[in-house]
Amino acid sequence: MAYSMKIVSNKASASAVTVARRAGLAKRTAAVSSRSNQVAGLRRLNKEPARPTSVVARSGIDTDEILSTVTEKWESVDNKPQAVLYAGGAVVALVVVNSIVGAVNGLPLLPKAFELVGLGYSAWFTYKYLLFKDSRAELAADIDELKSKVTGGSE
Repeated sequence: MAYSMKIVSNKASASAVTVARRAGLAKRTAAVSSRSNQVAGLRRLNKEPARPTSVVARSGIDTDEILSTVTEKWESVDNKPQAVLYAGGAVVALVVVNSIVGAVNGLPLLPKAFELVGLGYSAWFTYKYLLFKDSRAELAADIDELKSKVTGGSE
């Protein structure tokens, strides 16, 4: 807090400090009262009660079709216990990896290093596969080959 008066003697020091503090207090009080007037004005503007509204979202996805496709795929699975085991193992692996990443993220400096590595890898991938037409065609062919291996068909 800056004081506007200079203390000349010890006898006058108490009264000088009191005068200076009162001046500063008056400025702060004026600022607070003007803010409260602004807030009161905003409250007056918002006196209307909120009107209830509803939002309806329509989607082009047919849930019955998705459900029938999933049940059809599940019925075509030969070894159901093995599929359930794989799904459970995937969930457990996901939980373990999530906890490891959370622990590593808690260490200082490592998250920034990982961000830097990710940025560098993204720049390299863009340069290697996305920047030029020939490399984009090669990437598309690799993705199609991987899709045919995973699905087991020649789609």
